[in-house]
Amino acid sequence: MAAQAFDVGNFDPYKALEQSRTVAGVIKTGAITYDIDFLDPNNNPIYSRWIYIGTTGNISYIKWDGSTETLPNIAPGVWHPIFATRVLSSGTTIAANQLRWGA
Repeated sequence: MAAQAFDVGNFDPYKALEQSRTVAGVIKTGAITYDIDFLDPNNNPIYSRWIYIGTTGNISYIKWDGSTETLPNIAPGVWHPIFATRVLSSGTTIAANQLRWGA
């Protein structure tokens, strides 16, 4: 049987609190570059639904609604359900190579 490709599509902010979106898990991933929006393969902005944290530290990001949030001492080795458009260099103490976004 051939493998199927699934496209989750862009984030719908009106469904941000919908439990099934969080429970579904990570389908697409990408590298994080500080202060740059997350992009899909066609270079369109995309929202993360998850951020993987490889080491302990603080992470500062822009939320889906445009506000900024900093999470201190976030647990490492876990995909966190964080709905964001980008990770900021200011306020983030985790190296970019220790972070991944997921949708």
